[in-house]
Amino acid sequence: MYGISRIDDDVYHTHAWRVSLRRRGKMHVKNFADKKCGGKRKALQLAKNCRDEIVDRYPPMTRKEFSSIIRSNNTSGITGVYKYAKKYRLADSREIKSWYWEAHWPTQRGKWKSVRFSVKELGDDIARAKALRARKYGMNAVEGVFWASERGEKEDTREHIERQRGKSYRCHS
Repeated sequence: MYGISRIDDDVYHTHAWRVSLRRRGKMHVKNFADKKCGGKRKALQLAKNCRDEIVDRYPPMTRKEFSSIIRSNNTSGITGVYKYAKKYRLADSREIKSWYWEAHWPTQRGKWKSVRFSVKELGDDIARAKALRARKYGMNAVEGVFWASERGEKEDTREHIERQRGKSYRCHS
């Protein structure tokens, strides 16, 4: 039921299926009222057809695209590459910092790979360059589609076959 939810509100006499998907920052929302669509089952089928049309017209981001978005908390200007200090406390209670450039990228659902390069050992420019190269190399292997939920991927795979059998409704959102 990826992207589809049920609305049953007796106070406002609303009984419908709702298609709600976000694609690249834009919300696509459409309701299918049981009464207007000829019943709960027909409304659900129309909602599924609409959802499938939205997914076809506006496919979800690839994992590579999603992993390349620069977030608001990014300070390096490079997605997945950052410089940080690891703090150590010495026996005499003094605190020292060791600086690193680190690169990270997704490998599979929920898993990440990361490598770090010491500024002390390599120098700032070389450590940064190696982190950039590692990120680029790692991102070359990233495949697949980004889904906010595992449920969506399984649902879409199964229903994609049904979609090929034909559609009975054109959704305009």
